[in-house]
Amino acid sequence: MRYSKFLLPTSKEAPSDADSTSMKYMYRAGMIRKVSAGLFYYLPYFNMILRKVNFRIRRGMEKLNSNEMKFPILVSQEILESSNRWNAFNKEMFKLKDRNDNGYAISPTNEEYATLVSNLFVKSYNDLPFSIYQIQQKHRDEIRPRNGVVRAREFTMKDAYSFHADEKDLHDYYKLMGEEYTKIFADLGIKTFPVLADSGAMGGNMCHEYMAISPEGEAEIGFCDACGYAANLEKVECKDIYSIDGTYKNKYDKIETPDAKTIAELMNMLQMEAKQFVKSMVYNADGNLVMVLVRGDRNVNEVKLANFLKATNLELATEKEIKSIGSVMGFVGPIGDLQNVRIIGDFEIKGMKNFVVGANEKNMHLRDVDACDIKCEWADMRFADENDVCPKCGAPLHVSQGNELGHIFALGKRYTEVMDSVFVGNDGKNHVPFMGCYGIGLERTVASIIDQHHDEKGLVLPMSVAPFKVDIIIVDTKKENQVKTAEELYNALEDAGVPVLLDDRSERAGVKFNDFELIGVPIRVTCGRSIENGKLEIVRRDNGETVEVEIANAKDFIINMIKNY
Repeated sequence: MRYSKFLLPTSKEAPSDADSTSMKYMYRAGMIRKVSAGLFYYLPYFNMILRKVNFRIRRGMEKLNSNEMKFPILVSQEILESSNRWNAFNKEMFKLKDRNDNGYAISPTNEEYATLVSNLFVKSYNDLPFSIYQIQQKHRDEIRPRNGVVRAREFTMKDAYSFHADEKDLHDYYKLMGEEYTKIFADLGIKTFPVLADSGAMGGNMCHEYMAISPEGEAEIGFCDACGYAANLEKVECKDIYSIDGTYKNKYDKIETPDAKTIAELMNMLQMEAKQFVKSMVYNADGNLVMVLVRGDRNVNEVKLANFLKATNLELATEKEIKSIGSVMGFVGPIGDLQNVRIIGDFEIKGMKNFVVGANEKNMHLRDVDACDIKCEWADMRFADENDVCPKCGAPLHVSQGNELGHIFALGKRYTEVMDSVFVGNDGKNHVPFMGCYGIGLERTVASIIDQHHDEKGLVLPMSVAPFKVDIIIVDTKKENQVKTAEELYNALEDAGVPVLLDDRSERAGVKFNDFELIGVPIRVTCGRSIENGKLEIVRRDNGETVEVEIANAKDFIINMIKNY
């Protein structure tokens, strides 16, 4: 590709709203441009890397005998209601109606369609295992798109589905898929590790996320060095190591706290630490009101709460709903004459004394409350942190950030039962197949490649994903010998199947060198003054190693360099 004909609008600066390292480098390296919140133009350089990721994923699926197909992007309300998922994705799923007033959704995932395909072609145990996959654009109405293409409204996903005669065969395939995920990400140059995760709206009895460690990751991971346990922080169990000291005493004080509705405002007014307060958060869970209590410096783990309640829809209560239980927005607490609300306290509160809670009256709080004064259920309702222990072995827990690139689920019969899937077993009887599903986010994968492969000058792309293996720079396009040498090497490498970027622009050499470092091509060939001595300068982008090579030997030297990069 000739740089002069290539749409690669590099930039010295990233826009002010670039909210992640990967987005900054993508913008500067001419890969994307923002259209609006969560929507981007994918420019040619980004698409070329995306195709590399796409190809490696396809090879992985083929190795596991998964057949590529394509599902419709629209899914009818009837089909999603048959699996109880029409409302499972809340407001994130785009919904629409056709001219006949029939309801549809832009498919978030395709378990239903995959099951229907299985119903068409799986008739007996001889047809199993059966695996299909697609790579398709997805759309989600993200409440707050962020981190560039990592959390966008439109993205590409590989979603695969497998069907099995028994649970053992499902788990064997699940393990093989997990191993292939590890290989895929490693081949793309990304360090990942699998962590236990919550299955959410997908359902099922086991799932793992494949996390790329990143200081800017949108997910937090808890892991243990002692036993190897790792899980998304929303999944890490906080052990109940607390006990309530004393019995109900009713000796707390009511204090005035005018306009102090937040923990920060209360801390300033009462000169107390956040951990000396208990937050009372009220939720609407499938139409039922629930008050959840956590320490003032904690946040409610809504995944744990939804699982505990077995709730499909979970939203913070409105001011009207809070008033209906006998309380006031900003001053909610667990003590008093409350009505029609279930109260659940986090285990940690059981060990607390002399804390402050809302008094259920405007501008009022209660001080010197003890855990024994609260009548509630007790459960694990918070996020674990580094003060907690590993739920598996009891060793210290460590916390890091990461981005989810892939997710695999052992769904069991979650979909096949409700969608009437059956096959004839070797016993001649009808059986319901077991099912798994396996997703990878392609844009997230590209973002993680950039996140893990850059320096202060720009990208340092792995050879496996670099769109161009070699960047040939003509230092001075007015000098015929430089142009001629560059053109000959360019054609020779292209004929040998090596993708090359020929920088034939009429720019200063410094601009070309800076762009080479910014876009991260693995090898640079400089056609400059050394040509007069019959040599070319060749530089590795990853370590800066520089050599001079005879022009006649350059092609073979570069091809060998690529093989051993």
